[in-house]
Amino acid sequence: MSGVDKARLRAAFSRSAPAYEAGARLQRDVADRLARLVREAAPQALRVLDVGCGTGALLAALREGGTVRVGPSLAAGVDLAHGMVRVASEALPGARLAAGDAEALPFRAAAFDLVVSSSTFQWLPDLDVALAEARRVLRPGGTLGLALFCGETLRELRESWRAALPPGVAPSTHGFHPPGAVREALARAGLPAERFETERRVVRHASVLELLESLRGIGAGNAVAGRSGGLGLRRAVRDMSRIYEARHGGAGGVPATWDVAYAVARRA
Repeated sequence: MSGVDKARLRAAFSRSAPAYEAGARLQRDVADRLARLVREAAPQALRVLDVGCGTGALLAALREGGTVRVGPSLAAGVDLAHGMVRVASEALPGARLAAGDAEALPFRAAAFDLVVSSSTFQWLPDLDVALAEARRVLRPGGTLGLALFCGETLRELRESWRAALPPGVAPSTHGFHPPGAVREALARAGLPAERFETERRVVRHASVLELLESLRGIGAGNAVAGRSGGLGLRRAVRDMSRIYEARHGGAGGVPATWDVAYAVARRA
């Protein structure tokens, strides 16, 4: 799994925050499914933390489903991107929201009955630190609900980048944790999964360029190779797009695969 530049990630997601919901339909579907799983597992949770809260959609879904009453002392969210926190603050008046890092949560130990996170942990090269933090802020018997992109996510894009690169040049596309590695990391953190599910979603785009623009539009540019600008990047994008279209294109456009892992775990 490739390293992640947190400063770059913070800036990208902050820029995308105002328009994020318009382009993040899949991410919203994932959050809604996680909310349903969490309602079943922790129907009485009062103190809730969303790690990587983004625009606040997951906390809002939990509130609408009756899992959590959003108030200053009951619901909290943290996100690396200041822009996301600003948008979430408008959507969730009264919630306790802060800019912060999943690997160093700004909360005391055992502060929450429920910790949730959707579409965030795939950006972490090492899951162990963030899961240890999630366990730290959970009370004994508390519940973790986790959804992240994993496995073969964006495999068509990553394979096409590799094929477009000159011999000997290493690809810089983002890698995604295998589902088994996610489950093992949960166990190591003392959060063995009581429920673990995966699903594959395939989203079609009119063209490869539309796919790239959609990724950048939601702040996911770190999933795209070729991060330096100039003529070399434009040539690489052109070559990669040609390969992608030739290998995967059709009358319905081009596919993009997304693998999602869902976990519900409890702190012993």
